[in-house]
Amino acid sequence: MTNTGGEGFAFEEALHTYFGVGDVRHASVEGLAHTTYLDKTDNMTEKSQDASPIQFTGEADRVYLAAPGTCTINDPGLKRRIVVEKEHSDATVVWNPWIAKAKAMADFGDDEWPGMVCIETANAGPNAVELPAGQQHSMSAVISVENG
Repeated sequence: MTNTGGEGFAFEEALHTYFGVGDVRHASVEGLAHTTYLDKTDNMTEKSQDASPIQFTGEADRVYLAAPGTCTINDPGLKRRIVVEKEHSDATVVWNPWIAKAKAMADFGDDEWPGMVCIETANAGPNAVELPAGQQHSMSAVISVENG
């Protein structure tokens, strides 16, 4: 992003990466321990992730704040780990629609939710980018897969 204007502005961005997993109910996400998040399934209530990996037992739609680090999806069903390293990203979104939301979405198959998890490299909410006039910003993610 390049701000060619005469004034600064703020913007949000996210790389919407959807990862296939064997079964989201058995997958977990590491790298966000002790991080504050906004729970979009609970009116944007601010909550704190405990030390445990994130596990999926229902709809998840969370914006983890001040979370610039690497996240790893542990996928025992497909015997692998998916590593998401990021640069110039201060937020991470974790999403799975679960049963009811998947059925309500026109562009998402009713039975597709168990086979995916979304980990988004992002700058959103309080972590939106403030871009002064004449400045540039870029954000990137490097995704790798390890046997696990």
